[in-house]
Amino acid sequence: MPREAVNIKGTRQGLVILFDADQRFEDIKAGLKYKMDSSRGFFIGARFTLYGSNRLVPTQIKELEAICAEYGLIPDPDVPWPPGKPKQSRRVESTPLKRPLPGEPTLLVKRTLRSGQVITHPGHITVLGDIHPGAEVVAGGSVLVMGTCSGFIQAGAGGDTTTCIMALTIFGAQLRIADKTIGVSDKRPPGSPLIARIKKNQVVISEYEL
Repeated sequence: MPREAVNIKGTRQGLVILFDADQRFEDIKAGLKYKMDSSRGFFIGARFTLYGSNRLVPTQIKELEAICAEYGLIPDPDVPWPPGKPKQSRRVESTPLKRPLPGEPTLLVKRTLRSGQVITHPGHITVLGDIHPGAEVVAGGSVLVMGTCSGFIQAGAGGDTTTCIMALTIFGAQLRIADKTIGVSDKRPPGSPLIARIKKNQVVISEYEL
């Protein structure tokens, strides 16, 4: 009997997505999409890490992470496998995600985020800089970007549909609010700030007006 290309294990720290690196990458991607579709909505807001990626190139790893993000999963390289075993992680600023409480301080990021950098926070996040392609920002609350937004940004990671994403410019970005996603490939020039929020059960981008 052939081995499955992808298996998903739950731990106290989050999900571990195990895959057989001896199989074709296209089969791994298809297996991951099948697993996500089979459990659509069940994993929203869950933290995850990929295990068995040592034989894949960085672009392939990013493809797998992007598939997971489309279904509402949040990348967290600190999820250990086997359970209880510490895992060496890339540079990530992370705290457990939950719905923000009224008056909860906002995380202020005073720099531009480059490819491979990930920021997660249970409340709101303000970035004083750009978000480059390949960078990720995941917030339990809203996200404010004082620059160009070109990476993956999620607001309302715990399912809060009242949150929003605001930026001066949006180009080549993937925006997600709660469980709704929109891709922005066209150039949205600076002028009035842009705001993304859920309207009529979909993410809509418009100019911000006081």
